[in-house]
Amino acid sequence: MGSKRKAPNREARKADAGRPLEIGGGMAKSPRAPIRVDSNVILLLSIFVVALALRLLPIAFCLSNEGIMFSEFDPYYHMRRIVYAVDHFPLLNSFDSYVNYPYGYGISWPPLFDLIAASLSLIVGLGSPGRATIEAVSAAVPVLLGLLSIGLLYYIVKDAIGREAALVAAFFMAVLPASIFRTAFAYTDHHALEVCVSLAMYLCFTRAVASARKEKLSFKSLKKRPLVYAALAGISMAGMVFSWDGAPIFIGVIVAYSFIQYAYDAFRGEDTEHLTVTGFIASLIAVAIVTPFIMACPAGRGFVVSALYLSWFHVLYLAAIAMFFIAMWGLFRLCSNVKAPWFTAPLAALIGIAVLVASARFALPQMFNALEAGIQFLMGSGNVLVTIVEVEPLFSNNGQFSFDVPWAYFSTGGLLAILGFAAFLFTRNWKSLKESEVFLLVWTIMVLLLGLLQKRFVYVLAVNVALFAGFAMYEALKLAGFYEHLPESRGKKASRKRGASITPPMVAVAIVSAILLIPILMSAISIACTMEPYARNWNEACRWVNDNTPKTSYAYSADNGTHPEYGIMCWWDYGNYILYEAERPAVANNFQTGVEDAAHFFIAQDEASANAIMEKRNAKYVMVDYRMGSPWAGVSNGIFENMPYLAGEDSNSYHMSYLMPVPYGSERKLDGSAKYYGSMYSRLFNGDGLGGRDGLGYPTNGLEHYRLIYMTQGKDPVKVFEYVKGATINGKAAPGSKLELWLNVTAPDGDHAYYSTTTAGIDGAYSFTVPYPTSSSSFVKTGDAYTIKSGSSSIQVQVSASAVDNGETVMAGGMQ
Repeated sequence: MGSKRKAPNREARKADAGRPLEIGGGMAKSPRAPIRVDSNVILLLSIFVVALALRLLPIAFCLSNEGIMFSEFDPYYHMRRIVYAVDHFPLLNSFDSYVNYPYGYGISWPPLFDLIAASLSLIVGLGSPGRATIEAVSAAVPVLLGLLSIGLLYYIVKDAIGREAALVAAFFMAVLPASIFRTAFAYTDHHALEVCVSLAMYLCFTRAVASARKEKLSFKSLKKRPLVYAALAGISMAGMVFSWDGAPIFIGVIVAYSFIQYAYDAFRGEDTEHLTVTGFIASLIAVAIVTPFIMACPAGRGFVVSALYLSWFHVLYLAAIAMFFIAMWGLFRLCSNVKAPWFTAPLAALIGIAVLVASARFALPQMFNALEAGIQFLMGSGNVLVTIVEVEPLFSNNGQFSFDVPWAYFSTGGLLAILGFAAFLFTRNWKSLKESEVFLLVWTIMVLLLGLLQKRFVYVLAVNVALFAGFAMYEALKLAGFYEHLPESRGKKASRKRGASITPPMVAVAIVSAILLIPILMSAISIACTMEPYARNWNEACRWVNDNTPKTSYAYSADNGTHPEYGIMCWWDYGNYILYEAERPAVANNFQTGVEDAAHFFIAQDEASANAIMEKRNAKYVMVDYRMGSPWAGVSNGIFENMPYLAGEDSNSYHMSYLMPVPYGSERKLDGSAKYYGSMYSRLFNGDGLGGRDGLGYPTNGLEHYRLIYMTQGKDPVKVFEYVKGATINGKAAPGSKLELWLNVTAPDGDHAYYSTTTAGIDGAYSFTVPYPTSSSSFVKTGDAYTIKSGSSSIQVQVSASAVDNGETVMAGGMQ
């Protein structure tokens, strides 16, 4: 709180204007008042510095000579779109022939985040940014959005509670791990924008409502200040639509708040026209901004109604909100005129909304289906969604009740938030709540439900946890007398006795606060400094593919009608790496495209079935990693069981348990079954496609059309295989005799042998199809010749690279 000064007399100031001050008959300069900086400004800037430092910690591990290593998966597709936007500014691709290869896929992500990053890249790069500039700017955008969000939360809390509480809430948002998680450097994803735009929308709307009430806004008496805030709220609503597919959820918070505010005003017997005018204008402006863009996009031109991507659903949704405000005003005014009980209007409104939604099932089936799909998304239902870890409830970890996620992302801040929310409820004057206070309650309850449903929303819940953790700390400081001893609170005379400001309660609160903050800071630093274990290897492998395999066309012009030459088979978790770093089409990616074919490929029990899928998808390479394995086979956090599940098979048939004899008894062991070790995934990753013996010790032939061409090093290596026609070795041996084939293969992890076996026919003819040429000196080196042995006889066969690539036949000669 700054000191107050008496304003000088306005008329005297006019008379003295432009006249020099005379002292002792001479001329002298007017003395300047010392510049005073509000301590709250200094504290807020300090909070921004702390927030910035924590969010920049990933720089320690994500920078390399090859570029920036972004966090998780989705940022890699954002980077693909940002590069496209820079090349075609201000256009973005609405279709990508590199996704769901070879069929392509319509891109549903709203454009705002990618356009912001592209615009800043063009500005920083002076109109022609290089890849390094684009990556650096895009990596920094979430950090800037995170800092802006902290400032917006400060003003929301300041309006509702006060400056001191706002500062503490801002501090908690600056250090809370769940907030840093999505706003750290190199987390180039739209989630940071969701939070920022939603906070701007909430701040503008609550200020619009508060000023509208104060200035008695009505349809007949429009006032500038509330209208400006309402217009800004409408612009923010439109920005929300362009930020995330789930925008209706965030905008729905305003609708829910408005409904409660209507009911609360009715309970107090107050008029609600100001709220109606505010909400109607805000939603109408949002409709006016969104509609032209929808009309221009493919779904808009096709009159599609879907909540999964920008479509007429969003226009209808915003228009329905505008009508909601008009209907609520008419209903509440009608009930007021007939002197009905205050709860009549809210109850009638709920019944009316239920009837309208039910009617939409028949009158507007597309709209109803879109709403139903949104609910299913929030509930985490659907074959693919149930396999995604982040879609699990907040207190669930791999299907088991757990506090691990809440503790990791909120730490002691979560406990403080519970206490702060209880304190907020206890300290409110329920008969005269401010608009901002009502909003905080409704907003927090809705966000809490959202966070409990899916752990992916921890970054949304982080704002409210920070808010009420800050309120708990604020109340503790206030009870300890901290704010009473501040110089601004005690006046100038008291400020001379600063030594008397420290009291035992303040010391106790300071000690407890430090103890509570230590786990939060430790968790925040841990999250900011922890790299995904698979990221480095996938980046390295994809960059190798980019540099060492044939380039495909239309890398950044992959619109409808383009046909790249080939694709890469992968599990959907890693498709975005391939799209951006390798710049190659991916069969499956993080939009969950191509999942069914990818699942059937990796669980295939025979090579012919896998080959048919490769041909169907025109795939030339396969990329696999350790994490795709099964937890039953000892792979920590393995995801293999999702593959048979999504392929419609029984996942339990791919693992087993058995009793292993041990001294004085037996011990139960877990492992993959014969189906697991016979799957294409296991034969590729565990056996390198070379054959020999599988994980259970059974003999297995090497794959005929898949050769290892690259692998990264480390605990979670990524392996790259090329799908080739293979050379056919024909020869003669004793009828019915068993033949074995070997080829020495040397990879960076050691010496191996390609192995296969067959039986000669009744005419003595035999045949092997092999994927490796002999005398290869590439990444994987091979021996001078294949050795074919039958009994005591053996023969050496050389195979050229052209024979393997073109599917040629090589004659081995006869053996006795």
